[in-house]
Amino acid sequence: MEQSKDVTEFFVSLAREFLDEWPLASLVCAYAGGSVGRGEADAYSDLDLHIFVEGEGDPSCENRLFRGHVIQLQVQAAPTDEEVYENPWAWRYLKEAKVVLDPEDRFTSWMNDMCAYMDSLAGKEKMFAQAKAVVDSFHEEAQAALMEGFPYSAYLAAWAGWIGAHQMSAFFQGHSLSDAQLYQLVQKAGRSDGMEGFFQETYQRNEEVQDALMLLADYRAHLRSKYEGTQFALAVENDWLVKKKVQRLQERNKLDMAGFLLFSEAIWLYHSVDSDEWLENHWADLPAKLSLSLQKLGFFQADEQLLSDLRYASAEIIAEIG
Repeated sequence: MEQSKDVTEFFVSLAREFLDEWPLASLVCAYAGGSVGRGEADAYSDLDLHIFVEGEGDPSCENRLFRGHVIQLQVQAAPTDEEVYENPWAWRYLKEAKVVLDPEDRFTSWMNDMCAYMDSLAGKEKMFAQAKAVVDSFHEEAQAALMEGFPYSAYLAAWAGWIGAHQMSAFFQGHSLSDAQLYQLVQKAGRSDGMEGFFQETYQRNEEVQDALMLLADYRAHLRSKYEGTQFALAVENDWLVKKKVQRLQERNKLDMAGFLLFSEAIWLYHSVDSDEWLENHWADLPAKLSLSLQKLGFFQADEQLLSDLRYASAEIIAEIG
C-alpha cells in the first residue's frame, strides 16, 4: 500500500487542481480535513474539502466527481474569532486541518491562533464543558424517550452519549478525531452499551459485511426517492465512499469495525431526514422488510437499568479525563 504521506500529498495537489478549475471569487481559504488533514490518507481515503467564503449564507455540502475521485465539498461563511471563542468544541476539527489554498495568507495564521486558544487552559475548559453538556443532553433525551415508550430511541440516545464520552477521551487524551481511534477506545472499554460482542459475532465473514452494505444502499435509495435527494447524506456517491471505507477494513480483517461503521452510517441517514422524530416513528414510515432488516445492524431496546449503566459509564470516562 502507498505511504500515507504520498497519498496525502496527492490529495492536497488534487484539491488545488480542483480549485484552479472551479475558482470561487469569494474564497477566503480552503483546507482538507479528515484523514488527509491528519496526514493519514491511504488508497481508500476520500477528500474532505472545506472552503471558507466571504459574506453570509447557509452552509452547503455536495459531492463532486473530479478526475476519478469523489470530493466531499463543504462551503460556508468564514468564521470569526468570536464564533470560535464562543463554541470551540464545534470548531475542534480545525486542529486537524491541512491548508490547501490561502491566497492572502489570512487563514494559516488565523488557524494557528484559534488552535492556540483551543490548547490554552481557558479553551480546554470551555471545550470540555461544552462536550460534557452534549453528552448529558443525550442521556436526558434517552430518559425522555423511555418515558414516552420509545425504547429503541432511548437506547440510541444513551449510546450516543456513551460514544460522546469516548470522543471526549479520544480528543483530550488521544489528541485524535479519527474513527479508528474512537473504535479502539470503545473496544478497550468494559462494554456497557448492551451489545457486548455484537459486532464481532455478527460480522465474521465478508459476506455478512456485504449484505449490510447492500442493505444500507437500499435504505439510502428509499430515502432519496422519498426526499427527492435534497439531503447531502442521501447522495448516491456516498454508497461508493462507504464501500471504500469498508474495503479498507476488510483488507485489514477488521470486520467488526466495518460493522460499527455501517451501524454509524445507518444512524447518519436516519438523522439526515428525521432527526426530530423518534426512531420508531421513522421506521414505521419505511417498508416493513427494510425496517426489520435495519434493526439487525445494532439497534437495541433500552430499559431503566441499561440507561443507568450507560450514564454511569459515560461519567466514569469523563472523570478519567480530568
